[in-house]
Amino acid sequence: MATLPNGEPVGFVFPARNDYGPIIAYIGVLPQHRGHGYIDDVLAEGTRVLAGQDAPRIRATTDVGNVPMARAFARAGYDNYQNELNMTW
Repeated sequence: MATLPNGEPVGFVFPARNDYGPIIAYIGVLPQHRGHGYIDDVLAEGTRVLAGQDAPRIRATTDVGNVPMARAFARAGYDNYQNELNMTW
């Protein structure tokens, strides 16, 4: 859980592992805090946790329409290894 110095929640990250290895399973910044660059710090913390476990590679994906998140992954040095399309019915 990411918080501001006053304790107000900003976002969260779930560093995890699946059958393919270490991943950023879920990440988000609360709507009222988007656009302030917090995502970079939240992603860095999730990455730090996994790197501290000697992860040789960390993967993460986002929906093709989520351009801000894709840009955050690119800024953090993540490779774009697949395209994900989330659909609802």
